[in-house]
Amino acid sequence: MSKRIDYEQIAAKTDYAALDKKLEQLAQHEPPKSRKSAVDLLEPLRERLLALHRKGWNSQQIADELKAAGVPVSVARVRECLNHWTNGKGNAKRRGIKSAKHAAAPSSPPPAVNPTGRNKTPAGDHQSGLKLA
Repeated sequence: MSKRIDYEQIAAKTDYAALDKKLEQLAQHEPPKSRKSAVDLLEPLRERLLALHRKGWNSQQIADELKAAGVPVSVARVRECLNHWTNGKGNAKRRGIKSAKHAAAPSSPPPAVNPTGRNKTPAGDHQSGLKLA
């Protein structure tokens, strides 16, 4: 079982003036960034990598060169970064185009259903609507 924290004792020992001054100093600076993804790691090289890609370098070649320079990055991550930078947010553009295409397509109402469940012939002879071709 973990030991309970005695907050009264901690409050008695805390120098609130010094802590307030330290927090005020921290508020004047940007928080430290932690690199969590390949995109963050390669962001400073973004324009150079995009220029290489535009010139015809493929993801495999770029990944190999980065690995040789000490940046352990997979081909898939390089491809992901290049797609992220060129398309904005991954597949968002493609999804937007697809949605617009479906929205523009005219939709026809579903065919009327006969309440008896049978299709009538034009003559109205109450035969089923099955037709042999």
